[in-house]
Amino acid sequence: MYLPKHFSLEAAAGLKAIRDFPFAVILTPGPAGELPPFSQAPMMLDPDADPERPALLGHVARANGQAPAFAAEGPISAIFTGPNGYISPNWYPSKRAGKGVVPTWNYTAVQVTGRIRPIADAAGKRRIVDLLSRLFEGDGPGAWRLDDEPEDYVRKMLGGITAFVLEIETVEAKAKLSQNRSAEDRAGVIESLRAIEAHALADAMAEIDR
Repeated sequence: MYLPKHFSLEAAAGLKAIRDFPFAVILTPGPAGELPPFSQAPMMLDPDADPERPALLGHVARANGQAPAFAAEGPISAIFTGPNGYISPNWYPSKRAGKGVVPTWNYTAVQVTGRIRPIADAAGKRRIVDLLSRLFEGDGPGAWRLDDEPEDYVRKMLGGITAFVLEIETVEAKAKLSQNRSAEDRAGVIESLRAIEAHALADAMAEIDR
């Protein structure tokens, strides 16, 4: 990841961004000279992992052509993208004051690399599916639970997935949120983003300012 110092975030901030935006592009090595295969899937930090050795939980369809890579130990990388959007030069007060400016794109992104630990047993796969569904369902009235479904159906569905743990070795986190602009220009961008209801990106910029 291209990571200028003024856009770099600490690893802890990167892990928080993963919690907030858990949908990932997951890459595994391809044959020499070919682009790496990738899949898209939600992932979550393993609540039972050692805080000093965080890990991510995930699964893909067994029919996915990349599934054999997840079923074997090996290197893996996952990329998470948070709020992002176009930034118009017209939003900068400095432009109105006569300064030359250009468009840009603001965004947050996290790339983690590590090793795959395959989860092949039914209990382990069930745990991953249960944890992911509980995370996204929440605890409100009527929240769906895996145990709501007939057991034979659950066993069949678990047989159709390939589950794995991504044991994290490195975290690179980036927030390109106009930190290289003046406070006045940043305020102008935030105001303009809110005017077009791009509140998630505006909130991310405001959070960086705190």
